[in-house]
Amino acid sequence: MHYTLTPRGNAALMALMAAALLACFLTGNGPSLAILAVFMVAGAFAGLLQNIALRRNVSQFQSASSAFQVRAVLVSSFPGKASVALLWLSGLALILLLVNGGQHATIQTIVGAYATFSFARETAAFPALFVLQSGQFHV
Repeated sequence: MHYTLTPRGNAALMALMAAALLACFLTGNGPSLAILAVFMVAGAFAGLLQNIALRRNVSQFQSASSAFQVRAVLVSSFPGKASVALLWLSGLALILLLVNGGQHATIQTIVGAYATFSFARETAAFPALFVLQSGQFHV
């Protein structure tokens, strides 16, 4: 199983995103809370979709040994494709925010929005990683 599918690896990523978000609040004027809220909801939804995809394809994810194989298994199901689509949409939204965001296009808001999306996604998908470790199938 690829290391990106382990609880330990994802806990480290969650800690990194939490630290980035904290830094956004401690520097400058802080991020826009409304924008962070939108990205948090989108990230949580993407994580729930990812959680479903992980639980539905336990054996395929367990046999994946590279990031490319993990992505291939993820996009082989509708929930996985939708999760990846939300990731791309959030990236596009960040670019649009940077270009057209006016006063909201601060570095704290851009970085904070990405960190919030990632943290929420990983948190929502986290329980499924224990299913992968145990090899049990749950829907």
